[in-house]
Amino acid sequence: MKKTMKVIVLFAVLVISVSAYSERVFEAAEGYNAPSMTIENSDTTLSLADMKGRYVIVTFWSSADADSRLRAYRYDEAAKLLPQERFCLLSVNFDRSERLFREIVRRDNLSAENHIHVDGSQANRIIHDYRLTEGFKSLLIDPKGRIVATNPSIETLTKMSI
Repeated sequence: MKKTMKVIVLFAVLVISVSAYSERVFEAAEGYNAPSMTIENSDTTLSLADMKGRYVIVTFWSSADADSRLRAYRYDEAAKLLPQERFCLLSVNFDRSERLFREIVRRDNLSAENHIHVDGSQANRIIHDYRLTEGFKSLLIDPKGRIVATNPSIETLTKMSI
């Protein structure tokens, strides 16, 4: 009985440890490799893996979330000033319709080539893989695909470009 209880306790500790660790491994958090992401729409297919070799600023936003929309604008403006050979911006939009997305890009004077709209199962997969919740986030991914900052400041990006 004593031996059985030890095995049960050891197993419980092991399960708890592994589940706590696995949550962190799959979370899009600093120090971990960014989850893979491929976005397909009628115009293009875009993969995060294709951007390796440069720093990638990935921002997730929706016009319904004012803070994330403002961050999308700020990163878009910063991307214009950063050296293109070292940095690129991938701005992923989750608006309810592509038509609304295109109107917001036009109104906010965003660079259309840096922003892409996703919906449906693609949006659900990205939201799940990157553990996105209310108040979308932005990530800085290094040239090897590792997340080095969450919601990096424009000042941080500027310092890195020097």
